[in-house]
Amino acid sequence: MRSTWDALARADPGIYVGDPARALAELESLFGRLGADPRGGTCVEVGCGPGRMTGYLAERFDRVLALDVSPAMVAQARARSYAEGWDNVAFEVVCGERLDGVAGGMADVVVCYLVLQHLPARRLVEAYLSEIGRVLAPAGTAFIQLPVLEPGLVARAWRLLRSAAVPIHALLARGPEASPALRGVRLSGSELGRAIGSAGLVVGARDTGPDAPYRFSRDVFLRLERA
Repeated sequence: MRSTWDALARADPGIYVGDPARALAELESLFGRLGADPRGGTCVEVGCGPGRMTGYLAERFDRVLALDVSPAMVAQARARSYAEGWDNVAFEVVCGERLDGVAGGMADVVVCYLVLQHLPARRLVEAYLSEIGRVLAPAGTAFIQLPVLEPGLVARAWRLLRSAAVPIHALLARGPEASPALRGVRLSGSELGRAIGSAGLVVGARDTGPDAPYRFSRDVFLRLERA
């Protein structure tokens, strides 16, 4: 994952992490569709990329801890932070399986947007959810977006074929755009539900959208709380 996202950062991160001009609207939509308007306290941003949303989070929260697996992405975000004067933001590079160095129970809010859809294995999505549950304060709230596989045999058969094809395509294409670390994995609704429960979390609010750019998937937006 690290080598893939470092390579994408050197190319044009805006292509792969979303249009920077839409960041504020997407963040407000994420909160609004889940019936929330969080402000104050400490926010952990999981997967900050080049800082597309980080500055807007800094305006809402007293402190922001922005995390990413890619040192190159973090370097871009940190440079932007210095230029823009985000003096309440700290950045950390994480390993991709854990939120390294983040103390348990310290986050009043966790934001994870356009991130879980790129993780290349189901166990990594489950690990991220578990870590989000770990760092969330007892009264904290996590705001999560990810594409979820539609129900039915056709969708599951497509996922099986896709899981076999993605590594082959990556080997033949030999570029970060074809990497499993960009193309990601899709959980079913039942798999997601079990992972949320195992993380010690419950769903406080849920919304769906038809606009996930992935076949046989729909975007799911979740407001998660400690069980």
